[in-house]
Amino acid sequence: MRSLLLILIALPIAAGAFDMAELMALMGRVEGSRVAFEETKYVSTLTAPIVRRGTLRYVRPDRLEMRVESPYFERMDIAGNVLTIESKRGVRQIDLAGEPGPAAWVAGIRATLAGDRPTLARHFAFELRGQAARWTLALLPLDPALSAVIQRIVIDGEQAQLTRIEVEERVGDRTVLIVQHGSGAR
Repeated sequence: MRSLLLILIALPIAAGAFDMAELMALMGRVEGSRVAFEETKYVSTLTAPIVRRGTLRYVRPDRLEMRVESPYFERMDIAGNVLTIESKRGVRQIDLAGEPGPAAWVAGIRATLAGDRPTLARHFAFELRGQAARWTLALLPLDPALSAVIQRIVIDGEQAQLTRIEVEERVGDRTVLIVQHGSGAR
């Protein structure tokens, strides 16, 4: 009788388990999104954090744009392996194929957004906690070039929406990006 009771108690827990396959399936159904963000960068050599606001746009499979509106204009657009940065100083392009560290970081964010587990696993060890309604994905870089700079990336979400991205750097700096859904079209 006691064994049956333990099985019945454990059933709802097992049935409600949330794993990487489910998260990747949820994320894989999103064709695109446009959301507002607030990014706070904590730099150990500065007395106050740097706060930027703007919009993020994702278009499946590999287009990611960050448009900063405040306190200054800057636009970063990633399409394929090309990063285009536009600011008041002009426009420059970077081929991510020649930059393994930044390429791995970009691949991790895009793979999470696209629900692309194989790409994510190529660049990061990962741990998922929570349920579909509220989850946390911790990414630990496998690439030595990225690992030398980034200690870990923690992504929080609800269903197929990212709500927060925190990047912890080896030097002690960190960046927290809060995503504000409802202020942009999905």
